[in-house]
Amino acid sequence: MGFFLYGVLILNCLIGAFLYIMMHKKRKIFSDRYGMIMAMCASGVLSFALGIVIEFLNKNGSIVMSILVLVISGMLGIIFGALVKFQSLLSGFFQGTVGGIMGTMFGAVVKNPSLCNLPSESLYTVEQSIVMFSLFSTVLVIVTASLLLYSFRV
Repeated sequence: MGFFLYGVLILNCLIGAFLYIMMHKKRKIFSDRYGMIMAMCASGVLSFALGIVIEFLNKNGSIVMSILVLVISGMLGIIFGALVKFQSLLSGFFQGTVGGIMGTMFGAVVKNPSLCNLPSESLYTVEQSIVMFSLFSTVLVIVTASLLLYSFRV
C-alpha cells in the first residue's frame, strides 16, 4: 500500500512540474484574468490531490504533517500565481491553501469515517477507499492539467 501511495504522490508531483514548465513557456500569452483563473485551477487541484495522498501516508495523524501540507500547498499556489501578476499570486496562494486543507480533511474522513458520523462498516474497506480516492484525485489532476494545456493552444 505504501509503494502505491508513494507512486501516486510522485506521479502527481511530476504532472504538476510538467504543467508548470508548460505554463512558464507560454506565460507571455496570459492576460491578467486568465492568469488568475489558471493559478487557481492548477494550484487548487494539485494541492487537493497532494493533501489527500500525504494524509493517507500519515499513519499516526500528527498535526505536523497537516501544517506541512498547508505550507507546501501555499508555496505551490505562490509558484503558479507568480507566473502572471500579484493578483494571481494572491489568488493562487489562497486557492492552494484551501485545496491543501480540503485534501487533508477529506483524507482524514476517508481513513476514519466516524469523524463525520458516517457508518464505519461499509461496502468497501478502508484500504479500498484509500486506493479509490487516491486514483480519483490523480485522474482529477490529469483532467485539469489536460484542460489547462488544451486552453494554451492558440
